Formats: sequence, structure tokens, C-alpha cells
Amino acid sequence: MLTALDERMQNFVRRQEMMFVATGDPDESHDCTFVTGGAGFVRILSVNRLAWPEFDDATLSTAVADIQRDPRISLLFVDFARGAIGLHVTGLAKVLDDDAMRRACRSLNLDPALDLVADRRPTRWITVDVAEAFLSAAGELH
Repeated sequence: MLTALDERMQNFVRRQEMMFVATGDPDESHDCTFVTGGAGFVRILSVNRLAWPEFDDATLSTAVADIQRDPRISLLFVDFARGAIGLHVTGLAKVLDDDAMRRACRSLNLDPALDLVADRRPTRWITVDVAEAFLSAAGELH
């Protein structure tokens, strides 16, 4: 169990095209959402901070509402093709509008891929400050 993403974990995240996002309200139920994008859709901002763009996808509306009430979040990245390897990440999430995120992370302004998804820019970003991260695997991590 680590408090930051080591190099193996970072490389693993960069290859992933999907993840499961678990959020919840402390007084109500929890929700798990499947999120997908091209390889690298989850950006590594630092060893202890991740972010991904959100395009007003209805599947994330519950997660966004949950995060605004309770920032605790769990992410699960699974690579089914390479031996059922999983990366578990827990932390605190924040929702930022696209302009605020691009001001905070200038390198995103230079990334044309962000403006090519469905011919539109993200409306907002979800960032996660990593509290814990660990790998679980049935196979070897490549």
C-alpha cells in the first residue's frame, strides 16, 4: 500500500481505457460507475494526483453530485487482457470546470486530444488526490 503512484502504477494508468469509479454519500448508498476513454484519458498530474475530463456524460452525473457532497472516492483500473491486474486508488476528489482546470494545469492547453472527443471540449474535470494505491494481480505486471 503506497500513498503515491510509483512508476509501475503510472505506466499502468497511462495504458488504461477504462476504470470503475465508486462514490457515495455518508448518509445514503454508494454508487459504482464505469468510465471509459482512450488510452491515457486519466491524466497523471503528479505522483499523488490524477484527473480525467468529463463531457457531461449522464453516467457520471451521480458521481459528480456525490463528490460535491462527500469527496471520498475509490478508483479501480483493471487490465483484463494482461492477466486481470488491478490498480486500486482511494483519495479525495474535486470537480473543476474546464477553464479552471486549464488555468491550474497549463499543459492541458497544449493537448489537442482534449478538444477532439465528440468534437467538444470537456465541461469539467474530476481530480483525485491519492491517499492510497496498491496493485493486485492474477498475472504479472508488464
